[in-house]
Amino acid sequence: MPENLYSAARQFIDIGKLSIAEHGSISPTPPTPPTPPKHSSLVRPASMILTRSDTVRRGSDPIPPPLIHAHTAPLSTPDLESLGRSSTNQLRTLSKLAQATTAEELAIISPAQEVVGLRGRRRLQRTDKTGNNRPAQRTGGYGWEGRNWMDKQRQFLQAYEYLCHIGEAKEWIEDVIQRTIPPIVELEEALRDGVTLAEVVESLNPHRRFKIFHHPRLQYRHSDNIAIFFRYLDEVELPDLFRFELIDLYEKKNIPRVIHCIHALSWILYRKGIVSFRIGNLVGQLEFAPHELEATQKGLDKLGANMPSFGNMGADFGVIEEPPEPEETEEERIDRELAEHEEAVVDLQAQIRGAVLRMQLGDVMQNLWESEEWLVDLQARIRGDFTRQIMGYRLQMRHFAILLQSSARGFLVRRRQAGGQKMRKSVEKDILKLQSLVRASKARRAVQDQRSQLMVAAGPIRDIQATFRGFLLRKQVTAQEEEAKSTAAPVAGLQAAARGLLLRKKLDADWVELDSESDAIAELQSAARALLLRKNLDGDWMTLDSETDAITGLQAAVRGALLRKIMEKEQGELQSEPDTITGLQAAVRGLLLRKNLEGERFELHSETDAITGLQAAARAAITRNKVSMQTEALKSFTPLWETLQAASRGNLARRKTDALKAELQQHSPVLDHLQAHIRAGAVRRELSDTLESLGDAEDEVLALQSMTRGMLERDRVSEVLEALDQEEESITQLQSQIRGALCRQHHSDFLEELETNEEEVAALQSFARAMLLRDTVAQVLDDLDEQEEAIGEIQAAAKAFVVRAKYEDKKRHYNENMQKVVKIQSFVRAKLQGEAYKSLTSGKNPPVNAVKNFVHLLNDSDFDFNEEVEFERMRKTVVQQVRQNEMLEQYIDQLDIKIALLVKNKITLDEVVRHQSNFGGHASNLLANSSIASVNQFDLKALNKGSRKKLESYQQLFFALQTQPQYLARLFKRIREQGTAEKECKRIEHLMMGLFGYAQKRREEYYLLKLIGRSIVEEVKGCNTLQDYLRGNFFWSRILQNYTRSPRDRKYLRDLLGPLIRDNIIEDPELDLESDPMQIYRSAINNEELRTGRPSNRPLEIPRELAIKDPETKALFIDHLRDLREICDQFLDALEELLPRMPYGLRLVCRQNFEALCQRFQREPQQSLLQIITNWLWKSYLQPAVTTPENVGVMDKQLSPLQKRNLGEVAKVLGQIALGRPFGGDNVYLQPLNAFLAESTERLANITENLITVPDAESTFDIDEFNDLYAKNKPTLYIKMTDIFAIHNLIAAELSNLSLTRDDMLREIMQDLGSAKHNESEMTAAGSSDIQLFLTPKLHDLEDPDADVKALFMETKRCILYIIRVQTGANLMEILVKPIGPEDEHKWAMLLRDDFASGSNTRTAYSDANMVDVTRMSYYDLKRIALENVMRLEHMGRISRKNHYQDMLNAIAVDIRTKSRRRVQRQRELEGVRLTLANLHEKAKYLEQQRKSYDDYIEQAMATLQNKKGRKRFLLPFTKQYNHQRELERSGRVPKFGSYKYSARALSDKGVLVSWQGIPERDWGQINLTISCDEVGVFAIEGSRGHIQMPGASALVPIEDLLQAQFEAHQFMNLFEGCARLNVNLLLHLLYKKFYRTQ
Repeated sequence: MPENLYSAARQFIDIGKLSIAEHGSISPTPPTPPTPPKHSSLVRPASMILTRSDTVRRGSDPIPPPLIHAHTAPLSTPDLESLGRSSTNQLRTLSKLAQATTAEELAIISPAQEVVGLRGRRRLQRTDKTGNNRPAQRTGGYGWEGRNWMDKQRQFLQAYEYLCHIGEAKEWIEDVIQRTIPPIVELEEALRDGVTLAEVVESLNPHRRFKIFHHPRLQYRHSDNIAIFFRYLDEVELPDLFRFELIDLYEKKNIPRVIHCIHALSWILYRKGIVSFRIGNLVGQLEFAPHELEATQKGLDKLGANMPSFGNMGADFGVIEEPPEPEETEEERIDRELAEHEEAVVDLQAQIRGAVLRMQLGDVMQNLWESEEWLVDLQARIRGDFTRQIMGYRLQMRHFAILLQSSARGFLVRRRQAGGQKMRKSVEKDILKLQSLVRASKARRAVQDQRSQLMVAAGPIRDIQATFRGFLLRKQVTAQEEEAKSTAAPVAGLQAAARGLLLRKKLDADWVELDSESDAIAELQSAARALLLRKNLDGDWMTLDSETDAITGLQAAVRGALLRKIMEKEQGELQSEPDTITGLQAAVRGLLLRKNLEGERFELHSETDAITGLQAAARAAITRNKVSMQTEALKSFTPLWETLQAASRGNLARRKTDALKAELQQHSPVLDHLQAHIRAGAVRRELSDTLESLGDAEDEVLALQSMTRGMLERDRVSEVLEALDQEEESITQLQSQIRGALCRQHHSDFLEELETNEEEVAALQSFARAMLLRDTVAQVLDDLDEQEEAIGEIQAAAKAFVVRAKYEDKKRHYNENMQKVVKIQSFVRAKLQGEAYKSLTSGKNPPVNAVKNFVHLLNDSDFDFNEEVEFERMRKTVVQQVRQNEMLEQYIDQLDIKIALLVKNKITLDEVVRHQSNFGGHASNLLANSSIASVNQFDLKALNKGSRKKLESYQQLFFALQTQPQYLARLFKRIREQGTAEKECKRIEHLMMGLFGYAQKRREEYYLLKLIGRSIVEEVKGCNTLQDYLRGNFFWSRILQNYTRSPRDRKYLRDLLGPLIRDNIIEDPELDLESDPMQIYRSAINNEELRTGRPSNRPLEIPRELAIKDPETKALFIDHLRDLREICDQFLDALEELLPRMPYGLRLVCRQNFEALCQRFQREPQQSLLQIITNWLWKSYLQPAVTTPENVGVMDKQLSPLQKRNLGEVAKVLGQIALGRPFGGDNVYLQPLNAFLAESTERLANITENLITVPDAESTFDIDEFNDLYAKNKPTLYIKMTDIFAIHNLIAAELSNLSLTRDDMLREIMQDLGSAKHNESEMTAAGSSDIQLFLTPKLHDLEDPDADVKALFMETKRCILYIIRVQTGANLMEILVKPIGPEDEHKWAMLLRDDFASGSNTRTAYSDANMVDVTRMSYYDLKRIALENVMRLEHMGRISRKNHYQDMLNAIAVDIRTKSRRRVQRQRELEGVRLTLANLHEKAKYLEQQRKSYDDYIEQAMATLQNKKGRKRFLLPFTKQYNHQRELERSGRVPKFGSYKYSARALSDKGVLVSWQGIPERDWGQINLTISCDEVGVFAIEGSRGHIQMPGASALVPIEDLLQAQFEAHQFMNLFEGCARLNVNLLLHLLYKKFYRTQ
């Protein structure tokens, strides 16, 4: 394709030269009609000549004609450069190419000159021969004739093959890792970080996990990735011959060796079957730009290393090469080439047909040239008429498109809202179900937590109870003992007398009985004595039996004594013959010894082998012990030996190398000379053989070359002809453009010549024209006079025909291409609209038309109005929901406390039930007495004049507190100085946030940020040193923390920290960032013992200095520090990337803080102050989110202790970076990170510097201090009455500190308000509900000095908007001075009718301007007022006529841009309010669930109390209650929870019954009231006279009604149709006492 394109361009150049040659000589003569060139009728005009087609047509000529035509001569560089000013794009492009490129870069290599298989590489051949053995002509144009192209191509051959091998490696790597890597020419740089090589290893080992280091900047840590690749080469056993060194890749010392290694790796993996595909061979299949080849060759030359051999690498690894493809036959080659050049053949045929057609069109073109002036005039008229029609239609379509777009946008918005509403309704059930499941899960989790806490406290409780029981028991026993001691003496005497009496009585009775039974007793005694004697004998025998061993021993001792006596006698006899006995004993002993020795010898002889083996084993064990000891001793010196051996080997190798180098250097000239002779001889032999072979076959070679050249020439001609056919239209267009350019040049030269002789020519022309004109006019007038009527008719008919024909043709053309016309129109309109809007938004001085086209953007449509209403409604709902949640939370906290006291028996159940009834029911009932309705409950019409005045003063007070931040800033300072309690600070914080509407609206957010900034200034002014500021606990920081809890801030923190924590902490469960070496050492020991199941040999308790030296501990410690550094670096990257998305309020507070510190401490360097801001931002905003991400919404689930510890380590390092100090003695083992800390501190300082570079609040929020004075809608505030009085009390208490002067506005307002208690008692009409206040300023204190100028400027802008919509002009000044016509008045009337149509809610731009009603003004009056205002503004210096009052248009453009930004900001505010409201609803559901669980507990407790029978109360017989109970039992109507009967007199005495209409007091003793309960919490009260039920005296009273009446402070309640009046409190007391038994 590039060759074809360049051939076409070359053809354009040839034809252009032809035209130039034809019109080469131009004489300065008047223009004459062109005449045909003097050629024979068989030859085409010169402008239509095409060289290649002519060659085909005249192919029968034996010798081609001489190159006399311009197109055969090459164009020189100056010729091409002269086309730079041409009106044709292609010619200008060729001029640029001629200026920027060389002849070699523009040269074309034909297919006949290329090497087969290597596209773009030229075949080496001699240049002194051409196809027909004719000397080649040398030309100075673009071609290869003037250079030795052989050397030019050969020098890039090595670079081309090297790039092909890189491409082979690139394709193989992409097939392995399954992703795209950088292009071939960029692959060398991309491989340096080793990431791609490590990914190759990871892809080849999917079951293994490698830690690949990624970083955009190359650093030495990337060598770990290369080390992964080196280890894998060791695993696959790649020979060292194919490997590269680290510096070869990392420092680009030898990148070809790296590519060679990748090729070798592919072959060895293919041989081992790890991959199933070979690396490809792309040599000859790729194409590269010349500058790429040149740059690569320069790199290889600069490298100076030998290029490794990539050929036959498969054979080196034993891979069988694929079988070669079969050779191609001549017929197959011809068919293939014809198929390949089929398009060229077709193109040649088309070019031939085009050439024939151009020959036919030559005469037509000649005729057109003769009529050129007439045609130019006709075309100009047609274009003018067509342009006028198009512009009129375009203006109509623009108006229609604007209306259509506005309607479409409205429809799309409504459909989007309807779709969103439908979607929300469709998923409402699922959401409710999900919420119920979540609430159930939370409740179960809470119950489980409570149970676990009770289980944890069960043991101590039992111990305490046991202690109490023991104490009480000991106390009781002690009391008894003391009582017994006090009565011990009398009791002892009494007991002794009693015992004596009883004993004497018993003895007397015994003597009497013995006397009566004396005989029987004697017999019994004799029998007993006999029995006892027998028992004694049996006992003696048993004793003897038990002492048998002792008796036997005694007997043996006796016998031994006798035997010793006998032996002593015999020894005495033996002593008389000692010698004989001694000899006998010696003989006996010798005999025995010999026998023993013989036995031992025999045994030893039999065990000879065993003894020998034992001795050998013993010696071997001793030897092995010695060898092992020596081996261990040698191993301890192994590094020294290895170092010594390596040094020795290195010295020997260097000596051998030096010797070899010296010897080679001695023989180097001889060897070089010898090698040169050998190579020269070989080359000469080869050349002689080749020349001999060529000489033998010279005729055949010449014939073959001639045929080949003929065939190639034919192919080339056919390709050229086909290319000409393809580019026929382009050539024709180029020829026309060249002819036009030459014609214009000719005319310009002619005009220049005329200008030089302008006076003479003008005089001559005037005379000639006058004479000719007079003659012609005379003739024409004569002819016209003769044929006047006929001529008139003919002209009318001709004009009508021409007009009708043009109209029909144009209509037909438009109908046929209507879709295209519509598309073109829409495209043009969109482009014009886009350019106009761009000039409006980004241009410095937008034109009038741009402002006019987009003036509708200033109008407030129905959609804008609905959005404002929706935002106000949702903002009010947010405030209501916050109040409701606060009240519900307070109620639950109080209820929780009361239930806890009830459990500990500190209060009674009735107090709990009373509290529950006061606030019971659904969460919406919490505000039963302070319900928030959609309308304002605090209606001013319901109050008297004094209350209304108080309310207006409160509105002024809150407006002053919002807009004058100095008051609250001083209050915050006083709160800090007084050391206010935490609970009170929390209350004041909620009051302040409620005062500013929780910053839900743009205005309130602006003033809240202004308050924080002013408070910062006040606090900084009170600090004498920086340390005072750093130690201060300022109240404004609490307000800022509350402000930054919005969903917007949570989303930013989630985007900033979510991916960081999830990817590094949560998804890596094995990550441990422990930085204490002692903990790492102990953890390593524990892991070793768990892994091996045996105690570790390493001691557990060692100093940290020794622990860090442990190899495993040291490696883990380094890994932990590396991970810490990487995570912290990722945090800083994320902070830099998301810095523009950081909430504006936080950035503004940082800026205000920094400016205040710089103003107060001017001698401190700004870098240190910036470091303080960085540290404050980290501690107050970022650190809580990093350490506890689940609390700020960054993470949705709880983190494990290990993960929290890891985050703590990360926070420690980041905190040190924010502090700007290196690690010291407390964290000595983190000191290796100090270099990283220094770099990161500087980086964080730059981030902070960019962070505080924000615009001021006025430009961001588009608000100033006088904005409320001009706003049509007053600012609103939703606030509780209790909060109003609380703020009143707070301001009144500190008024002297807030208002420093007596005439201060705040003192006036507070004086008008008076006492808060008095106002609270007076303004009780609205209860404690949330009311809506319309804040108003005290206008005499808030006057804008430029108010009149601003009002005048706004009024003028409104008039200008109407004027530019009616009249048009180049600038505003031209429009203002343009006269008014009837058409303008008509347009003005139509404009008023469109803008102020009935039923339209659209508000026009600047409709709030204070001016007369424009609907009653004429356009003349409007323009008069506008001109007067413009003159006044110019006199004031606001605008100037020097720039045609462009300042007015610029102001309108700024308003349009601001309006657009306001709409976008309102959308963001709506989204934020919706998200806030959703979170508030979630919290409300949680609190409602918690409240329901408490209510269920209380109801269960009440039912339990009522169901609990306890001990049955004793009823005195024959009493009224006794008889009532018996009567109920007899009738079978006993209530479930009891029934009590009282007389009306008794209840009156108790104070329960107050009065009973219709029954006198004297009869109350005869009337009974029965109170019974058969259902939990429902009591039946019945009145009776005797046993007869009184009509109408029956009522069911739920306890909830009684408690509600008590809560509403109703002292009495009426029963029995209003007849009976009972005391509520005493009745509740009676019910609790009788039915609940709480007292």
